Amino acid sequence: MSCNVLSRPAWRTRMRRWQRLAKPSLFFFLSLVYQEFFLKLYCFRVIPVRGLIVTALFTVPIALLLGLWCAAVKPKTGQRVLLIVTAVLCVWLASQAVYYRLFETFMSLSSLVRTPMVAGEFGGMALGNILKSWFPILMLSIPFVGAVVGRRWLLDGANPRRRDAVQWATAALMVQMAITLLILHVNSGPVTLYHIYQQSDAAELMVTNFGVLTNTRRELIRIVFGARAESVLDPENGSLGSSGSKSEVQEQPPRPILNENDWVMDIDFDALIAEEEDPDLLAMHEYFASVEPTEKNEWTGYFKDKNLIWIVGEAFSTLALDPELTPTLCRLSQEGFVFNNFYTPLWGLSTSDGEYVTTTGLIPKAGTWSYLQSAENDMPFGFGHRFKARGYRTLAYHNNTYTYYGRDESYPNMGYEYYGVGNGLNVARTSPASDLEMMEKSLPQYLYEDRFMVYYLTFSGHLNYNREQNDMSAKHWDLVDDRTLTEGPKAYLASQVELDRAVGYLLEQLRAAGKLDDTVIVLSGDHYPYGLQDEEISELLGHPVDPDFEKYESTLILWNSEMKQPVQVDKYCSSLDVMPTLANLFDLEYDSRLLAGRDILSDAPGLVIFSNYSFLSERGSYRFPQEQFTPWEEGRPDDEAYVARTIQDVRDRFRFSALILDEDYYRHLFAPETME
Repeated sequence: MSCNVLSRPAWRTRMRRWQRLAKPSLFFFLSLVYQEFFLKLYCFRVIPVRGLIVTALFTVPIALLLGLWCAAVKPKTGQRVLLIVTAVLCVWLASQAVYYRLFETFMSLSSLVRTPMVAGEFGGMALGNILKSWFPILMLSIPFVGAVVGRRWLLDGANPRRRDAVQWATAALMVQMAITLLILHVNSGPVTLYHIYQQSDAAELMVTNFGVLTNTRRELIRIVFGARAESVLDPENGSLGSSGSKSEVQEQPPRPILNENDWVMDIDFDALIAEEEDPDLLAMHEYFASVEPTEKNEWTGYFKDKNLIWIVGEAFSTLALDPELTPTLCRLSQEGFVFNNFYTPLWGLSTSDGEYVTTTGLIPKAGTWSYLQSAENDMPFGFGHRFKARGYRTLAYHNNTYTYYGRDESYPNMGYEYYGVGNGLNVARTSPASDLEMMEKSLPQYLYEDRFMVYYLTFSGHLNYNREQNDMSAKHWDLVDDRTLTEGPKAYLASQVELDRAVGYLLEQLRAAGKLDDTVIVLSGDHYPYGLQDEEISELLGHPVDPDFEKYESTLILWNSEMKQPVQVDKYCSSLDVMPTLANLFDLEYDSRLLAGRDILSDAPGLVIFSNYSFLSERGSYRFPQEQFTPWEEGRPDDEAYVARTIQDVRDRFRFSALILDEDYYRHLFAPETME
């Protein structure tokens, strides 16, 4: 009589082989769960239960595969692999903590590729922040200590056979598939797990819900298979996806009834839809045809035929406004148009994203340098093009290395004659460089032109905010030395003094040349001063800062000397809305349906969008990941429906902004002569 029951020695041998696989896998699981949870707590302070559970589940297949990698080789080799893999994971996760502390976003693989460029400019700054981040680095390095101490025990046991390894790898794959299928059916909340995993490029959403490693894996997939936006509409909603066709298009939103007062261009979306075969372009045509356009209003053409000097100030915010230190900026902020609820959200991959938002009215696409990618696209709404077509001389200046973030490609593509350090703008190589000197060197190039439109990106306000590492802070330190503030806030204020003096000099020269009345000054920041910690921002505010919204509250200066009374604007608005607002004021032809921002002076509802899908509106504030809506006024019965509609609007603006970039959409719509 025969049976298949293993003998006791054979059973023990098999168990030892499985233990050899299980122990390192369990080590990686516990280590990664600990590191992911610590990183969430360190970065977000609040961790949703859903994010904890989902991150742990998605860690299982990663841990199984890493354990197999260590156990499937000889013991000594496996120990070395264990140490190397654990060290790499510790470094990657610790670098995320340092990067988040510095930029309030997570390091992407794209950023890592460009590290040599960033390090060349800001290596000292990065080193200083690594030293300041010793605590999270220490805490995230604990698993490596565990690997050193326990490596022999973790890899003790019989070598697994090839069959065991195949079964273990198959188990990892099956777990991954099961977890992925599971999230397809978790549709709770206004932003579903499916959307975040499959369609969102927002790193903060991914890390909150799935963890750093899953976010890294998803980004790697996008890099390998093409850094394009995912399917354009959610299958969960039953509408067109990336593999859709015209026959699959279900109910479309109702088309707005257009009138001659709308800011629209002559685009025949019906003809485009009838002829389009590409599913992404088809969905874009359908979407933009359904967007409610903004209307021309009492301010349309208010500044027509005037010159424009448009300044994006490095880390400029309301915190920089001080009657003694920055009197010119204070005065301009209270004259002209006064936007009482203006915000400058922080976007994902690089600081140039803040520029991209302000100058294009589009949301940047995570995982890529959107401004640099746009250099390959047709950008007909670039103000350099729009003003040049009216006979203006259009220039752009930046007092840092002219190739940084690929500005030598993106600025000319927006229609500008561009000068930076190394490309015709000869300023002293201080760190950071002087905004005042940039004005002194650049003004003679255009001041006596009949018409000019000039774009400036300043640099003096750049971190680090301390006396030793910031030449602009040191230059004006005597003005802030007696303030009852710590070094960081003092250094920030001192750095902004240079911007104030640059703007003051600009106004003096315009007045002397008889150009002041004919010139509009626009100034806003590219991002809040993230070189300051929340505690330091609280010092400047005089009360604890709300990290979700308040630290992004900022100032938009929109001023002309002929405005005798300030115009108060209470609508919630952001840097995303600056470009369409200026287009309306200067009566520049554009199509308001094709932007994510809205003309602030129109009757369109105000909406401030943040990179993690949080928002502010006339109805209230929505905080993600808490998924909490706080109305300004209690008692509205339809708040839940309102939040769902607004979140869908936010998702659409993210998604279609990315597709405009990926598809070079404007080139599909406009022949070159259309924009002349």
